[in-house]
Amino acid sequence: MKWILPLTLIVLSGSGFAYDITHYSGQCFTVDEKNAQSCAIQRGVGSGGGFIYLEFAQKEYLIEQSTTCGGNCKPYLGTTPEDVLSAKKYKKGQWNCIKQEQGSMNVCYTVSK
Repeated sequence: MKWILPLTLIVLSGSGFAYDITHYSGQCFTVDEKNAQSCAIQRGVGSGGGFIYLEFAQKEYLIEQSTTCGGNCKPYLGTTPEDVLSAKKYKKGQWNCIKQEQGSMNVCYTVSK
């Protein structure tokens, strides 16, 4: 009997933080290079936030955003979870873009239909 409650809590907490990941292909570019190329895009959503992972030109970019502040959370951009910096989103025609506020990263992407 003593093991039922701890086992239940472990199962519930593990499922509460799992990401639902979807894979896409699309076009991506850094604003410095301006040459769009095909890229792999992964989107993940969990109970506390979501992420977008872009992989192109032998580089990887991570965009994270919390969902706990009613849609007004700032996104973060970096190459790993440890080096993400505060960023801002903007649109450039069909492109979804994100630029670090204090750093120099600035990437754009669009998902292929």
